[in-house]
Amino acid sequence: MSAVEAAPTFAFEPIAPTPRPTPPPNFIFLRSLQVLPTLIRNPLETFSEDAFTNPVAFTQVFNQPMMLLHDPALIRAAFVDHADQIKPDRVRQTVLKPALRDGLLTAEGPLWKRSRRTLAPVFAPRHVDGFAKSMAVNARAFAAELAAAPGEHKVSEAMSALAYRVLSATLFSGDIDQDAGQVLADVSHFLEHLSHPDPFDLLAAPDWMPRLTKLRGHRALKRLRQTVRTTATRRRARLEAGSDVPQDFLTLLLQAGEQGEAPLTMDEVEDNIITFIAAGHETTARALAWTLYLLSQDPTARERCEREADNVDTTAPPQDWAEQAPWITACFEESMRLFPPAPLIARETTQAFKLGEYDLPKGLTIMTSPYILHRHETLWDNPARFDPSRFCGEARSAIDRFAYLPFGMGPRVCIGQRFAMQEAVVILVELLRKLRFTYTDTKKPWPIMRITIQPDNGMPMGVTPR
Repeated sequence: MSAVEAAPTFAFEPIAPTPRPTPPPNFIFLRSLQVLPTLIRNPLETFSEDAFTNPVAFTQVFNQPMMLLHDPALIRAAFVDHADQIKPDRVRQTVLKPALRDGLLTAEGPLWKRSRRTLAPVFAPRHVDGFAKSMAVNARAFAAELAAAPGEHKVSEAMSALAYRVLSATLFSGDIDQDAGQVLADVSHFLEHLSHPDPFDLLAAPDWMPRLTKLRGHRALKRLRQTVRTTATRRRARLEAGSDVPQDFLTLLLQAGEQGEAPLTMDEVEDNIITFIAAGHETTARALAWTLYLLSQDPTARERCEREADNVDTTAPPQDWAEQAPWITACFEESMRLFPPAPLIARETTQAFKLGEYDLPKGLTIMTSPYILHRHETLWDNPARFDPSRFCGEARSAIDRFAYLPFGMGPRVCIGQRFAMQEAVVILVELLRKLRFTYTDTKKPWPIMRITIQPDNGMPMGVTPR
């Protein structure tokens, strides 16, 4: 069997919310009221049947018209060809901007263009590849710690701790490891309370009206920002003094833009570090947890992953391990298909334009949900089934670029996707070489959407040395 040949897998379908019946058009406002509590609690439970079968659908949430777009050609046209005629959606910005301020994920207009241009060299392959060894060292140490403490672990929480450890090593070279427990708790707390819409957000209430559902996350965010600012200020002082400093992301950010244009301000550095911690840490951690869960439910796929991990030449540079681990890579990609790290992408038209046969007005929300797109009945065979062979060989090549969007698309495609894929493969190789993960709860994990898709039960799993 070749390294990329598809293997038969156990026909496993993880549980997911059943789509709601498609409502009649004249029930738009009533439906908005009916689904509001669910929309706040878990947006995945509000999607209707037609979203998974129709390439285009129109709806409205209160007074905001929306176009649901799940046709690859039209997605490309909207988000790439018309990128200059759309902007981040109002609700998304209302939810994220108070926490992330002007980080790359929420910046707009000229500020975003400058930030993207300035930060692009920071994520150049030579820099990302240079972090692979640190990823492997931290993943190996974490696997050894789990092996020394076999038993039941909440794998979702464990992967958050591991992803933070890797991020801390690559962002700060461990400069804030002494506060790791507090920082991780603060990240979890502010994501829990600041990462989903308040009723006032959906009702387009003025910004000055307090969002009571988010008050509990502000203290954690303030403490996290103080930690990041202190660390960045100390590093800048060392740079200005000519001292030796580690070549991590913090140093690269502080030096970014010095050739030909002004460097990032300290506020911009802080905002982007917070963004990387929130977005980069959270997305990778959740995707890893879902991958381990899916493998625990498919013995054929898991055993093949373990054999492949055993055969990886770990003396080779870790950035090259993906070439030796195509099945592990395919399993991770299939996990991101079923539970995409960014389950919702929304933009708002800044002017009227024609999209295919549709005349779009100014102010329309264009929404593509990778969660829906990746389960769309017109694009995938048995879309609810876990089947990593979709991402092997010719099958992988046949997937339309705009039918699979784990990292978004267009000018705002995730700048850290190479980092995330490298990190995930390195971690999975190290974990699967040493450990076996077995799901232990009688209740299957229910997917809940926040910024990412997370399990409702922390994903308890028995972890044992192999």
